[in-house]
Amino acid sequence: MPDREFSGFDVEAIAEAVRQPPLGELRSTARSRRRRSVAIVATALVALAGVTAVPLVSGPDRAHPVAPLEPSPRPDHSSDFTLTGPDSGVDVRREGCVLRFAFTDDRGRSWSDGDTARFQGTRCEANPTPTVGGLEFSVLSDRSYLVSDAGLPRLSTDYGRTWRDGNEAIVAVPTFPATARPVFCGFGCGAQQEPLAVDPSSGTVYRLSSKAPSWRPLFSLYPSPDGTIWATYQMPSPSGATVARSSDRGATWTTWEVGTDASVAAVVGLDDRKGYLMAWPSTEGGSMRLLRTTDGGETWTDTGADLPTQAHWDLTVGSDGSLLAITAGAGTEPNRLARLLVSRDDGRHFTVAREYGPVVGALSVAPGYAWLFGPDDGSTGEPDHLLVTTDATTWTRFTLAP
Repeated sequence: MPDREFSGFDVEAIAEAVRQPPLGELRSTARSRRRRSVAIVATALVALAGVTAVPLVSGPDRAHPVAPLEPSPRPDHSSDFTLTGPDSGVDVRREGCVLRFAFTDDRGRSWSDGDTARFQGTRCEANPTPTVGGLEFSVLSDRSYLVSDAGLPRLSTDYGRTWRDGNEAIVAVPTFPATARPVFCGFGCGAQQEPLAVDPSSGTVYRLSSKAPSWRPLFSLYPSPDGTIWATYQMPSPSGATVARSSDRGATWTTWEVGTDASVAAVVGLDDRKGYLMAWPSTEGGSMRLLRTTDGGETWTDTGADLPTQAHWDLTVGSDGSLLAITAGAGTEPNRLARLLVSRDDGRHFTVAREYGPVVGALSVAPGYAWLFGPDDGSTGEPDHLLVTTDATTWTRFTLAP
């Protein structure tokens, strides 16, 4: 696992060009506003292979300037939705220290009973501070869910009906099996603290037995359509970042160190050669930087894209190879809309493909997918559906759980 700095890219320059925003505060603020939120997992990659002319829709996410933010108190009640395929998803309701899981495979027209699939935290505090007594979860696939109960991992592979010790249930392997799909995560990975992969037929979850690519915690993981894994590792406080790539299902990694004060917002890959890295600006009012590699990370160049500086940025690659990004649009909360941007010229220019609202804190992209949240009548004050796309042109509606 060679550990090196970006060649073809001045590390001191990136350290000056990008600075570490208060990531811990940003994550806390984003999650505290996450009344409805979305992430998509590895199973969507398989669905993407069969998707041609019927892409899905995207939805709003976090938003705020990079300047320090006042972290909001965490709510005792929240609802998260994870899209696991073009027609399937998992809704997770949190009530204090109880998590309830509901599943749909018909784009939200019907849902399983959340009372039959639940997790009761035993170490969780009902209203934890951002760092104490936390109850976090990650939906790994349709049927496999991982929970961290104040640091104790628990795993279900039967749609949340029964739970086992995660340390014992997750299978350690030197390389992910060919049938297992690496799990996407971004902007901090919830209960997922390391690269994981899931066998969709059995729900079996795998971890790598080899040494991690970095001493820093996992910040994001992006599986490319060809199976290449791109990942970032960084701390909530300034200590630099590590970008890692594996083209052999996690057996070996190539890594690059990105400055001691630098911060990476996202990394995505089209294959084992071509990828993009988004970095935070160094000064308030500066632009986000988008870097591109075409040689597997040996060299990186700035695309020159003019991207506004905001706390919320989600990045993915569409089904047609275009770059899709979600960020906040104009206006002020609570009426601020989310904005889907698209680039079809290798990240040099982005245009607004669609604005839709409201902005919701969480991920709004995954490999091949982006989505926007929306309410039909606004009576509940929360979104009740998604518009999902794979190419910023064709859209599909997905109904959220009531």
